[in-house]
Amino acid sequence: MDAILRWAVLKLLWAPLYRLGRLRRLDPRLVLFASELEPAPGDNLRPLMERLAAEGYDCRFFGVTQDLPRLQRQVRSMQFLWAYARARCTFLVDSFPPVNVCRPRPGAAVVQLWHGCGAFKKFGYSTQDAAWGPSRRRLRLLPMNRNYTHVCASAPDIAPQLAEAYGCDPAVIVPWGVPRTDFYFSAANIAESKTRVLEAFPEIGGRKLVLYAPTFRGDSLSAARHDAALDYAALADALGADCALLLKPHPRVVTHIPMPEPEQAPFVFDAADLPIETLLCAADLLLSDYSSLVFEYSLLGRPMLFYPYDLEDYDRARSFYFPYLRFVPGDLVWDTDDIIAGVRRNLFEGMFDQSRIAAFRERYMSACDGHSTERILWNIFGIL
Repeated sequence: MDAILRWAVLKLLWAPLYRLGRLRRLDPRLVLFASELEPAPGDNLRPLMERLAAEGYDCRFFGVTQDLPRLQRQVRSMQFLWAYARARCTFLVDSFPPVNVCRPRPGAAVVQLWHGCGAFKKFGYSTQDAAWGPSRRRLRLLPMNRNYTHVCASAPDIAPQLAEAYGCDPAVIVPWGVPRTDFYFSAANIAESKTRVLEAFPEIGGRKLVLYAPTFRGDSLSAARHDAALDYAALADALGADCALLLKPHPRVVTHIPMPEPEQAPFVFDAADLPIETLLCAADLLLSDYSSLVFEYSLLGRPMLFYPYDLEDYDRARSFYFPYLRFVPGDLVWDTDDIIAGVRRNLFEGMFDQSRIAAFRERYMSACDGHSTERILWNIFGIL
């Protein structure tokens, strides 16, 4: 019933409003930024928005997040459509429903940046009829990830996977990079990130930093949760003298990570409130599972450990674009002893194989070179 109601709103309210708005002239200086996940411009939209505003463009952000009251979301969506009908360009970081309904007018661009890099766990049309994804029936009624004129990719090699996920023509996939990755090519940003973490947690001192940043668990974004999957006491006993552990939940998990007992506090630190790019730049090693953060972290050339403690269940519900066990560019760890050994091996025993990271980066992140924002602006607006 919800899908039918949404279809009625799209066809009877949104589409006519958009057609009416198109009776006006296209505004070559109007640029829109929109998201149904972000209440404010995030790290993919912000660099483009700031640069275009400095060039004199009329930049407007529309956040239509699910936590807004239904009526407010409806009004905000209609405001977006009225502006979209005459905008020169619209930048997105997720599947934004109003764009799915109304194609851009001739001369206008719709650029999908997405909110992550690479192609790891499946999404969009790749998950239809899966436990995680939408049904084919719903997609026929409410198509998603469509009407894009450009889809920015972090590397040419992932174009087939992105075309499948978006259900789009492979010709619109462009290897222009990802704006948020420009941050990692600044030595000043990296140094400042380490300083910021140590100022937030002065108890860390001179110890190495291990960042634990898992993706969320649960059957949907609305039910996202974090599993308490680490044995903090054992890790603290084995590694606490040489390392500190930073815990960072996925942004869709609204509650903080379950923290250990106070006696482990000198080893474990709740980093939920620090930006992920700051934590990645500060960390000496990343411990993750299925998170697309591994693509960004590969730009730093540092070691990673992969802890897929629920791989069989996760693969069944979500699946991956590439065979997980052969895909990840770091050591697999299956229990606490493996994690301890992996940290020691990579950080203290000189056994980190950097060539694995380099090969991974070249295949999946080759378009991210510190100039992604510039490249996108040049190709869309001719701005150097």
